[in-house]
Amino acid sequence: MRFTSLAGSDAKLIDLQVHGDKRGFFARTWCADLFHEAGLNFEPVQGNMSMTKARGAIRGMHFQRDPQADAKVVRCSFGRIYDVIVDLRVHSNTRGEAFQVELDGEGAQMLFIPEGFAHGFQTLTDNVIVEYLMGAPYVPSLYDGARFDDPLLAIQWPEPVGEVSENDRRWPNLADRMPWLKHSVMPC
Repeated sequence: MRFTSLAGSDAKLIDLQVHGDKRGFFARTWCADLFHEAGLNFEPVQGNMSMTKARGAIRGMHFQRDPQADAKVVRCSFGRIYDVIVDLRVHSNTRGEAFQVELDGEGAQMLFIPEGFAHGFQTLTDNVIVEYLMGAPYVPSLYDGARFDDPLLAIQWPEPVGEVSENDRRWPNLADRMPWLKHSVMPC
């Protein structure tokens, strides 16, 4: 595995080491020792998977608040996504910055997202499967989010916006809850 910082943030793009032959390929998607060697103190406690039927659908922007803020590793195992994360941490050097990456089921990449980041994605193909390793268990009372069309974030989704859940449409704008972000957000 090779870990590369996204524009100086704590988020990491992870390139998997692929071993291929006539049958296809094999790649390790989790190794505690390699994560620790890369300086990531991440121990998954839960695994999740989502399947999104239609191109253009958006899931996000989600995060979990303290005391159970969750780091995660995201991998697209089928289809293709435009993945967006936003650093919401008050004392971070990349506070308010958004980072984007495309992930797909054909590539051998994953994204490590630290605690304190909002995360969402848009499907770029039909029938997308995304898998997540979570660093904290899901706690409904701490589950939170920001609108996918929050004017403060100004995310430029690459496809026309398709399906969005009612829950994701109901999130309040971040400026109403995190006024310190108003002076630091870098639109994507």
